[in-house]
Amino acid sequence: MQHREKIAFLGLGRMGTPMARRLLAAGHPLTVWNRTAARTGPPAAEGAEPADRPADAVRDADVVITMLAGPDALAEVADAVLPALPDGARRVEMPTVGPDAVRALAVRLDGRAVLVDAPVTGGTDRAADGSLGILAGGATAGAEHILARLGTVTRTGPLGTGAALNWSSTPR
Repeated sequence: MQHREKIAFLGLGRMGTPMARRLLAAGHPLTVWNRTAARTGPPAAEGAEPADRPADAVRDADVVITMLAGPDALAEVADAVLPALPDGARRVEMPTVGPDAVRALAVRLDGRAVLVDAPVTGGTDRAADGSLGILAGGATAGAEHILARLGTVTRTGPLGTGAALNWSSTPR
């Protein structure tokens, strides 16, 4: 039997919910959290375990994926999960937050987790059918097979390069 990594998915907005559903469909044990707790309902109805706090979601996770609203939410959630984050976990940041936010997160993590910046291109329809474009920077080896469930992974180089490429091509 193939090992399925335990995944924590934080951020169940328009993009996060269909992405979480794809991981559930692939058979991964999934814990979900969202600032608005009611958003955990649909994935929970499909087998995900809802968490009341971000730290509860990540406590036993092999992989932590975030799809949050922006750099401020990323920093706030990073501070909330750090005490419970298992050493060596893969931390995959998927929102469009820019390279500065990724570098700040790396400083916060201080080597406790393997950080991958993996912002996406595409809309909710592509999130639902697993055809997102994923620009992945950093040490992706331990998370690339999971990211592939969500779309096409393009390795961009060292940590921060995925965020930099996505940031520079996103209209503001």
